[in-house]
Amino acid sequence: MDPVPNPRIHSPRLDAINLMLRDLHTRHDEIRHRAAFRGCTSELLTLQQELVDYLLTKKHDLLGVHTPVETDANRNYNSFT
Repeated sequence: MDPVPNPRIHSPRLDAINLMLRDLHTRHDEIRHRAAFRGCTSELLTLQQELVDYLLTKKHDLLGVHTPVETDANRNYNSFT
């Protein structure tokens, strides 16, 4: 049985991950418009999703939480949709 994670764990690395996740969930209109102009909106959204997945994995590792891997169809963290 996995130990229950302590929600009060504090570390600079965890803070940085949380800040980056917040930024990735923020709608950045300037970047969105540039991506549309350059024709790479789909690629931008895919990359954003990959970064969120990576950061969530790092966060869970720091917290000692081992969650099953979800498929891309079950998750959508893109702030552009």
